[in-house]
Amino acid sequence: MDKYVQTRNRFVVFLDIMGFKDRVARNSAETLYDELTEFNKDITNIINEVQQIKMGELPKDNSSGNGVIKSETENNGIMLAQFSDSIVLFSQNDSKEDLLVICDVAAKIIKTAIHRNRPIPLKGALAEGIITCDMSKQLFFGQALIDAYLLEENVQYYGIVVHHTAEQSILDSKSDLFHNVKVPLKSGNIEHYEVVWYKDYVDEARKGLERIRLSVSDSPRKYIDNTKMIINTFIANQK
Repeated sequence: MDKYVQTRNRFVVFLDIMGFKDRVARNSAETLYDELTEFNKDITNIINEVQQIKMGELPKDNSSGNGVIKSETENNGIMLAQFSDSIVLFSQNDSKEDLLVICDVAAKIIKTAIHRNRPIPLKGALAEGIITCDMSKQLFFGQALIDAYLLEENVQYYGIVVHHTAEQSILDSKSDLFHNVKVPLKSGNIEHYEVVWYKDYVDEARKGLERIRLSVSDSPRKYIDNTKMIINTFIANQK
């Protein structure tokens, strides 16, 4: 096999665990290891589940999973890289189906993270472009990965913002998984598409935000307020 077959146009979602430094400072290594291991299992279950539903192997309301991630060689497989406070998802290709699968996975990860007894707030970004993914060597690079990372750094709410490199694909998809809104960034509220992770999940999302509020003070609460604003704007636009 040509080694460069791993280099192709694809989608990438870069997610960041908020408050990670505080978790490290306030928890033992054993506690943090157990928490992250459990969360990693949740993520692999979500990836497996979404792909099985796509292939018609599971009903949409199935909540089980065996923790198996589709391999790099399988069609529409989602590749996962997780290190420290970063979670990165890569699609296999750049088809509409690849886009919807990776965004569905990312949305479910945020839902699961915020619904935990100890919520794990996440923010992130989606980009598209040429990326090299070698799972066997855990080697990942490409401009789209940088684009997603840099945009994620500027996001100031719990959600996933779409980089302009993926915007045409979003428009072509005509999917209600995306919402055009002024998102809170470090540079101000600026119009972008976002992944609507809280769709059909608003009440639970608000409860999760309140649990996070009880664990933080000062500037981190800005992310909670901004997330509520985004959810309220989405609801208002649906009327």
